Amino acid sequence: MAFTWNETGLKLVLYGSQGPVVRLVERLTDNTFEATVALCPKRSGRTSRSFKKEVDVVDGFVVGRVWSDDPVVEWLEKGTGIYGPRRRRIYPRRARALRWEDGGQVHFAASIRGMEAQPFMKRALQIGTAGYGTVRDGR
Repeated sequence: MAFTWNETGLKLVLYGSQGPVVRLVERLTDNTFEATVALCPKRSGRTSRSFKKEVDVVDGFVVGRVWSDDPVVEWLEKGTGIYGPRRRRIYPRRARALRWEDGGQVHFAASIRGMEAQPFMKRALQIGTAGYGTVRDGR
């Protein structure tokens, strides 16, 4: 018994817009996106509304992405000041003191320790892809 592969047809089934691999990655990406928005720390909601998602076929791989261009996301995920990648206090660059508002009150400080990391995106990736083997959080 002999048969021949229809390579074009196989690629269409696997990687086409209605193929099972693309549909699975779309579902996992949607799950991860929803978990990301739900777990994102919120004050105004601007950061959680900044997330985007996409599924694409790149070099024969079906890739799902969830991301935000808002720099606050990186600060939340990695931490700032002594808790962040630089491991040092935060000082003002052009002023004598840092100024911020919290709950209607204005605060001033010569420096601050920073904010501990809140790795919600990593948790969202784990929740969104639970049960589907190894998942890589890349860039």
